[in-house]
Amino acid sequence: MLNYTTIGVHAFYTFLLVFSRTSGLIAVAPILGSRSLPRTLKAGLALVLSLAMMPLQEAHTANPPTHLLVLVTQVAGEAMLGIVIGYIARLYFSAVEIGGTMVDTQMGFGFLQLANPFAEQPNSILSVFQYQLATTLYLVMNGHLLLISAVADSFTLVPPGTFAPTAAFGSGFAPILQGVMLLCLRVALPAIGVLLLMEIAFGIMARLVPTLNVFLVGAPAKIIVGLTTVSLLLPAFGFMVGQVMTQSMQAIHQLLAAGK
Repeated sequence: MLNYTTIGVHAFYTFLLVFSRTSGLIAVAPILGSRSLPRTLKAGLALVLSLAMMPLQEAHTANPPTHLLVLVTQVAGEAMLGIVIGYIARLYFSAVEIGGTMVDTQMGFGFLQLANPFAEQPNSILSVFQYQLATTLYLVMNGHLLLISAVADSFTLVPPGTFAPTAAFGSGFAPILQGVMLLCLRVALPAIGVLLLMEIAFGIMARLVPTLNVFLVGAPAKIIVGLTTVSLLLPAFGFMVGQVMTQSMQAIHQLLAAGK
């Protein structure tokens, strides 16, 4: 067991690298990096996690560099890697919110904005609701613990102080963005498909009955049908959140493996 009262130079160097990667993750990760959490709490969580992981990584860490510029570069690289891991998880998590915005726009709620306490900008009504529901399910399904385990596993794939961005690492973002967009479509497509069929039906009615005010009748009908469709799909929402967790963890491991 490591004696934290007598930490040597190599142990402190290891802690500095581990703390940089962990802090980068917590700064941008979903839920853990929420702006509603106090900064002192985030810093304390990063400190506790770093102290817990540091003894396991000390044997895999090279000797401290003798030049200050090399040390700063390594610390910055570790922080950047932590930020990348956190942003990948946030991208997949925001797929639920983007899908809700797409449905809101189709229903006619796109112009209504609500203050989202977990985001830096207001969002549409359905996107805020789905984000709050996804946050609850994410915590219940221990998604935050999976994210912490992902950063712990990252030290096995990329030992402290060895991260260097490569072309393979950069090209690994393309399939990640593709997966996020596909997940957005999976969240929004059922409701958008039903609303699109309604648009076609009202278009046919407008041609058959020219005196019918389609806009006056169609607006409330789209809202009712859209909300009903979203309500009927709520039991499957937990499956979507599970996909967010699974695909984000797979994307993180694939990207780290590509950057070795």
